[in-house]
Amino acid sequence: MTESLPDFLPKLQKHHGIYVVRRTYEGTCAFLAGYELGSGDRVLKEFHGWLVERERGRPELYWPLLVLCEIYEDGALPDLRYFTPAQDEEAVGVLFRLLDVFFESHGMVDRGRSVS
Repeated sequence: MTESLPDFLPKLQKHHGIYVVRRTYEGTCAFLAGYELGSGDRVLKEFHGWLVERERGRPELYWPLLVLCEIYEDGALPDLRYFTPAQDEEAVGVLFRLLDVFFESHGMVDRGRSVS
């Protein structure tokens, strides 16, 4: 049986390059969406709602774009297909941080593990 996304996230963070060969933001988001689909987990929909509540972007945006609204203004979102390595690294870091906070705030993580 596949681990839930909240349980798997620490492994993904630690071994990001093993799971996502091209460690881009776009690739990481695609991997997470595929992992969720394969696991039967549906937490990214809840994550989307949580991001909407933060009011940093328009609610009709898909969750990867809402994450980018934490870094960039909603009206000035860059095309993530053309991110520099530094932009990818920053966006992936923000994504992992937001997922950690979301999972922690919704009681979806083992209290024995530390949240970065």
